Amino acid sequence: MSTTEQAVKIETGSYGVDTVHTQVGFEVKHLGISTFRGSFGSFEGTITVGDEGVAAIEGSIDVASVNVPEEQLIGHLLSPDFFDAENHPKGSFVSTGVNKVDGETYEVTGDLTLRGVTNPVTLTVEVEGAGIGMTGASVLSLKATGEVNRNDYGISWGATLDSGAAVVAEKVRLVLTVEAVKAGE
Repeated sequence: MSTTEQAVKIETGSYGVDTVHTQVGFEVKHLGISTFRGSFGSFEGTITVGDEGVAAIEGSIDVASVNVPEEQLIGHLLSPDFFDAENHPKGSFVSTGVNKVDGETYEVTGDLTLRGVTNPVTLTVEVEGAGIGMTGASVLSLKATGEVNRNDYGISWGATLDSGAAVVAEKVRLVLTVEAVKAGE
C-alpha cells in the first residue's frame, strides 16, 4: 500500500448481501474468440468481518434465475446439458479459509457446489470500500473473481468447430461485485 492510500476501516459483524446493488456473474470464451457473459438474478449471501478483516463468505444462487440476452439460450442453460435446474435448483459457495494477501486483497478458499457436485475453488476478493450508507447502516463493497472448469461440475456439453475451437470453453470465470449491509442496522 502506498503512503497516499489508507486501509479501509470495516466494522466487524455480519453483512447481508444487498441484492439490488450486487451482480453475480460469469464469463466464458465462445468460439474461442469472444467472451460471453451471463449472471444470476436471484441470490443471497453473508459476509463475516472480524478484527483482521474479511473472515468468511457464503452465498447461494437460484439456478433458474440465470440471465443471458437470448431466451432460447436460457432454456438450454437450464437443461441437463448445463445447470440441470430441475434437479439442482441451487448453487452455493461456503468459504473454508481466508488469507489476507495484502492491503485490501484476500484469497478466499471454499467449496462451490453446482449440479450436486462440490469442489474447492479459490476466489480473489478485493475490498472496494466501506462506509455508512444512505440509511445510516454500515455498508461493505467487494469484488470477487475466480476460475472453475465447468466439466468438474458435470457441465460437459460441448461442440467443436472445424477449426478445433470449442463452442463453449471449459474454463469459466466467476465475477461478483457485491454490496452488503451490516445486519441489524
